[in-house]
Amino acid sequence: MRLAGTYHPIPYLLERLKHYLPGVNVTSALWLDFDKQIYTSNEKQALREYLKVKAQNIRATQLVSEWSQHADLFEINPLTKNQLTIDDEDAMNVLHLYFTSAIDGQKDMLIITFPNNVFLKSLNTEFKGINTQEKHILSSLLSSVLSAEHEKAINERAFLKRVEQINQKQASKIKQLTENLKSTEQLYSSAIRNILNEFKRKLEIELNKEFIFSNKVVYKLAKERLSIDLIESAVQNAIFLAYNLNLTEHKIKITEDHLQLEEIDTPPIRTSTGIENDRKTITLLDRYEEAALKAKEKGLLINGKNIASQLDPPVTPPAITDAVKKNRSKISYLLQQYPEKWTNTRRSIKPITNLDQHVESSRAVS
Repeated sequence: MRLAGTYHPIPYLLERLKHYLPGVNVTSALWLDFDKQIYTSNEKQALREYLKVKAQNIRATQLVSEWSQHADLFEINPLTKNQLTIDDEDAMNVLHLYFTSAIDGQKDMLIITFPNNVFLKSLNTEFKGINTQEKHILSSLLSSVLSAEHEKAINERAFLKRVEQINQKQASKIKQLTENLKSTEQLYSSAIRNILNEFKRKLEIELNKEFIFSNKVVYKLAKERLSIDLIESAVQNAIFLAYNLNLTEHKIKITEDHLQLEEIDTPPIRTSTGIENDRKTITLLDRYEEAALKAKEKGLLINGKNIASQLDPPVTPPAITDAVKKNRSKISYLLQQYPEKWTNTRRSIKPITNLDQHVESSRAVS
C-alpha cells in the first residue's frame, strides 16, 4: 500500500474516488506535475505545446467547482447561469472540481461524470431529478472531502521529503565517518609499518632470517590501537611462531594467523589524557613540552636552543636532535595517535616539526 505522500495529489484523488463514489467510474483529470510538465489522466506523456496553452488557460480559473454538460477536459462550457434552461440544468451531470496546485499556485482539475442513477442522501433517483440546490450540496460535499485528501497528500509528501533529507544527512555522515576511519587506519598503518620494520631488524640479525609482514598484519594492529610496547610484544611472538614453523625458509612471511593478540597482556585502561604505555618516549616528549612552557613563561623565544637550556638537567640542541632520531618511529606514531598533545614541542623542535608535517601531509593525501 502506497502512502498518500508518494503520489501527486490529483492521481491520488483519482484513486480515492473509487472509495468515496463506488458507482462513478468515468473520471478524468489535468494537473501540473512535480517535473513542471502538465499531464492528463488520458495518457502518460506530458501535454504538447498546443494543448499546454489551453490547459494553462483552464488552470488560471478561480473556481472551486462547477457543473457542466461536457466531460472533455478541454471543452469550454458555452453556457452561463443566465442562459440556463431547465433542460440545460438537467443535462449538467459533469462536476468539475478545482484544487490549488502546491507547485505553482494555479488550479489542477478533476472531472467526475455521474451516471443516470446516483445515490444521494439515501435517495436512489434519476440524475435529472436532482435539483440545483442538491447539486450544490453534492459539489460542496465532494469538494470538502477531496480537498482534505488533497491537502493530506501534500502534507505527507512534505513530511516524507523531510525524512528523506534526514536519512540523506545520516547516510552522508556515515560515509564521512567511514572515510575518516579509513584515513585514520591508513595513517596508523603507515606508522605501525615503520615500527614493525624497526622491531624486526633486531630479530632478523639474531635469527639470520628475513621477515615479511602481510598487509593484513599491519591493518589488524592498526585497528586494535595497541600501545607500542604491546605491538612489540605481539610482533615478537608472531616472528618466533613463524620462525619455528619455517626453519628451512630464509624468507618468512608473517601472516594474520601468526598474531596471537589474546596471548599478550591486556592493554591498560586509558587515563583522562588518553596516554597508554611506552612511558620512555612519552616522558621524553612531556619533558620537552614542559621546558617549552618554562621558556614561554620567562619570555624567551620558544625554539630548540631555549628548550634544551630549560630541561632539567640542561642539554645541548644536538642532544635533542639525536634523541628524536633514535626514537623517530615511536615519536611519529605518538604524534599521530595524540594530535592534541605537545603543541609547543611540535612547532619548536625542528626534527619533531618535520615528523609532524609528514603526519599532516599523509593525512591530506589519505
